[in-house]
Amino acid sequence: MKKGLFVSVLLAAAVMLITMAGVCGAGEKEGMPTLKGKAYIAGHGGHLAVLDLATGDLDRIVVGPAGGELAGQIAGLTLTEEKTAGGGTHGAALVGRDLYVGMLNGTIKKVNIDTGAVTDLGQVGKKFCGAVPGPGGNLYYEDMADGNVYVFDPTKDKAADVIPAGKAVCGIGWDKGDKHAFVSDMVQGKVFVLDWKTKKVMKTIDNVGSFLHQSRTTPDRKELWVTAANEFTVTDKGPVPAATAGKGKSELVIINVKKMKIKDRIDLTDEGAFPHDLAFTPDGKYALVTARTYGDDSIMLTIDTKTHAILGETSLCKKCHDAAGVKVTIDQASPLLCGITVDWNAK
Repeated sequence: MKKGLFVSVLLAAAVMLITMAGVCGAGEKEGMPTLKGKAYIAGHGGHLAVLDLATGDLDRIVVGPAGGELAGQIAGLTLTEEKTAGGGTHGAALVGRDLYVGMLNGTIKKVNIDTGAVTDLGQVGKKFCGAVPGPGGNLYYEDMADGNVYVFDPTKDKAADVIPAGKAVCGIGWDKGDKHAFVSDMVQGKVFVLDWKTKKVMKTIDNVGSFLHQSRTTPDRKELWVTAANEFTVTDKGPVPAATAGKGKSELVIINVKKMKIKDRIDLTDEGAFPHDLAFTPDGKYALVTARTYGDDSIMLTIDTKTHAILGETSLCKKCHDAAGVKVTIDQASPLLCGITVDWNAK
């Protein structure tokens, strides 16, 4: 695989880590529903953006150094050499008052949302993508480097199991009763269905996209929503940037969990948004979708899960960066946000 294919379109982004005083406002479109809670969105700059859903105010929590998504290995292949230590945040799961943050270097850091205190829990995997609460009260981290799902026990703050699933896995969700798990594979563009008793792949859902990211099941467990940004098309010469070639659609792909097949697609191409992760409101009426623009911002789209209408758009980076004088200096100067988790009980 030629490294040059990745260098010019490297998806990783990092920002200078500085402490920001106060909060910054978030831009919105008309039609945004009234929601309450705090969303924590992981970023390559090594911090979590904190969005107050009720007020639109933004803050952030610094977790560690910056890191790149395509630096190091993807699917066992070395793309570009690691230039920073510590990774960059990529996904987080909330347990009580602690966020368990998966880093792009495969470590996990526990962040107390009341005090901001960061505890390094050590090396668990290689390059984490999603971080999802799941069966048994465990947390599940999908790994882009080796294709494993790493099971982490937050009661003991240690790894509990490793489940081989694909080549570069990013998201996971379960059906009712946790009979099956659905795992999205980034470079293969597929979703693997695992028998949860045996932890073995029993079915593959093909042609989901050319380049997938994270995925979640709806609260009723009837649908799996997959973020198919499709920035790359995987060829025999390695991933080729689809957007640069004018090909590929940026989509949310909806899978019928019971039938285990694609049900619908939401085209976000004209929005200029490349989806990466999502969180559903507890009633399942809305999806909050983190998306990259590959410009000077990352955004959150609010989508009606029934009509699939985009009801609002919230800026997550630009206004805060501009106000603080922060300039993204690598990866085409684009701030890239990733996983989202929401504390719906926050006041």
